[in-house]
Amino acid sequence: MDDFNDISDSSPNDLISIIVPVYNVEPYLDKCVTSLTRQDHTNLEIILVNDGSTDASGSMCEQWAIKDNRIKVLHQKNAGSSVARNTGLKKAKGNYIGFVDSDDWVDQKMFGSMLQFAKEHKLEVVECSSIESSELATGIHQPPKKTIETSEEAMERIVAYHLYAVWRRLYHKDILKNMFFIPYKIHQDVFYTIDLLKKVEKIGFIDQPYYVYNTANETSIIRGTYSLQKLNAIDAGLYVVEHTKSYNATIKHHAAQYLIKFLTLHYESLFLHPNLDPDFVHRLKIKNLVNAYLRPENATFYGIMIKYLPFGLYAVFSRTNRFRIDLQLQFLKTIKNV
Repeated sequence: MDDFNDISDSSPNDLISIIVPVYNVEPYLDKCVTSLTRQDHTNLEIILVNDGSTDASGSMCEQWAIKDNRIKVLHQKNAGSSVARNTGLKKAKGNYIGFVDSDDWVDQKMFGSMLQFAKEHKLEVVECSSIESSELATGIHQPPKKTIETSEEAMERIVAYHLYAVWRRLYHKDILKNMFFIPYKIHQDVFYTIDLLKKVEKIGFIDQPYYVYNTANETSIIRGTYSLQKLNAIDAGLYVVEHTKSYNATIKHHAAQYLIKFLTLHYESLFLHPNLDPDFVHRLKIKNLVNAYLRPENATFYGIMIKYLPFGLYAVFSRTNRFRIDLQLQFLKTIKNV
């Protein structure tokens, strides 16, 4: 990592490449790109990868490239965000690399603050907090809390709070050398982040919500309705468990809990959409996985229900529980409107 020895130097090494996969985000794209062009750190290469959009997103990317010469536009046939990110990685020229989803946006201090922290302490990776919102943040005024974590400390925090998203970090280009996303993989960020943490000795963490995760858009693959395609995401939960076996007991505990919660989500979703699994084949596989990984120390109420209740009884339990939750929500709405 010869370039990394000069990480504290200034000038050309300050170029940040921000990779933005773009697919049918016409209502949100301008807000996203605007937040990038208004960064306090101006030495940017903004790579918009149009992933075969069928709306106006592709032409909007081209219009942005005319407005700002820091913006580069790449067009490809629709292949998913994994392939789009890989396309951006192959073209990126910056010594630092960041990722932003095209329906989200960021605070103007995000990349400058993370770059400064990285350079001051010769860090290969710096992470920030995020916030969920449907509105652009009005600004952050409190002083940020900054810490430097060992790889194991970072792994414990990330696995405990499920902070796998790659868009929350700034990376030195050398640490991403030969690291690409798995094409067509749901929850690709889980695999990428676990692999990354096994390569670094330490990372910086700025506990400041610079990244705004857009809760208004529920139409993407990850944020959309349930389908059998999403069952492939179970691999991500298994990957976390298998690749944290060499870490401390707390990390292994959080990894097992993550997997059980992950399995529970898919199990419950299949009971919500029984037509997707008429013969209970997929639910049986999930039930067997819960049986294999559920332990007293990572047991959850739903995990125990999955383990011990036959399919018929779990269906009754699930319907009753959903009815109870719906009643509570209706009650809360009634109180709010009084």
